[in-house]
Amino acid sequence: MSGPLISHNKLALNVFCLLLVGVCGNVFAQSAIDYPSMWDCDSHKFNWYCDQQDAKPPVREPIAPVGGPPAQASQPLPQRIEIADIKTTEQMRVELKRREDLAIMDPSKEKLTDYLQLWQVVQDKGSTFADSWRRVVWQTPELDYALKRPSNNLAIRTFNTTADALQEAQLRALAADHGLIFFFKSDCPYCHTMAPAVRMMAERFGIEVLAVSIDGVGLPDFPHPQDGRSKAAAWGVQRVPALFMGSKVTGDHVALGFGVMALSEIMERMFVLTGTQPGESF
Repeated sequence: MSGPLISHNKLALNVFCLLLVGVCGNVFAQSAIDYPSMWDCDSHKFNWYCDQQDAKPPVREPIAPVGGPPAQASQPLPQRIEIADIKTTEQMRVELKRREDLAIMDPSKEKLTDYLQLWQVVQDKGSTFADSWRRVVWQTPELDYALKRPSNNLAIRTFNTTADALQEAQLRALAADHGLIFFFKSDCPYCHTMAPAVRMMAERFGIEVLAVSIDGVGLPDFPHPQDGRSKAAAWGVQRVPALFMGSKVTGDHVALGFGVMALSEIMERMFVLTGTQPGESF
């Protein structure tokens, strides 16, 4: 009994082992340590050759040549044009440039003389043009810009006197329904410099000045300002000193400028922005 039983047990054990090997094989095949053979093709490996028909060669970017594009051949100089043969301004420009280039590279007496001969012709033509220009202007008043903006001392003095009178009248009229808004900071040295000019503007023309401090502290010329931190933010004031002109009627305002301005500059800007059209008094 023991012999057949042992044989049966051995057979069962062998069958179990075969089954166990099969199961274990499947388990091992699906385990984390199951990886492709090192002999499998891998195109990502360095210097690895894959013997596959559908493998595509890697695309290589073109390499730019070192030192930039190849140098182009220098352009030949224009052909010489004799002075007597020059008929157009383009011919004159080209020939003058050609002679100048040659004289610069070889400043010999011959090259410089050749260049200066044509340069003298150009100067003569320019003088003739300028003389003809002034003759036409003198005899055609509508083309004489000096009638709008004088150029001689006597006329300039008269022009400035008239302009000053117009400016004075315009600013005094503005004082009735306009005012100045002066933004500053107490620790700004440029604000301290400009403050006396703003005060003199108010005293001379009777125009009201609203002093606005963006740090809440006054200046010697304006010791009791308004706290203008919120107003400065609303008006977009980022630099001081800043000077605005505002209408007491409509509440509209316009910037006269930023940075230090002298009294004459403040007067001019107010007059130009309120009493003239673009190009009228420039």
